[in-house]
Amino acid sequence: MIPSGSVGNKFEFITIAAERCKQLQRGARPKIETNAIKPVTIAQQEVLAGVIDYNYGPFPEEYQGEAEVAEVTTEAYAPEETAAGASEQGA
Repeated sequence: MIPSGSVGNKFEFITIAAERCKQLQRGARPKIETNAIKPVTIAQQEVLAGVIDYNYGPFPEEYQGEAEVAEVTTEAYAPEETAAGASEQGA
């Protein structure tokens, strides 16, 4: 069971531990003394010990709903194309 004071919730705990595990697998050194051998276990222990700093970065700016929209027409073809197409088909 994950202590409630160390991380916000279990999903956050898993995300943080997974990222730390990737770092350990790439060669990072453990930040705590442990008898564990597996990177997953070491990462979990580090997160529970509170030695892993994490943040989610800045929040993205809100979506601007007022984007430019191209002009909409109800005609199937532009008038120049229909005249040129009719003369080619009749010839």
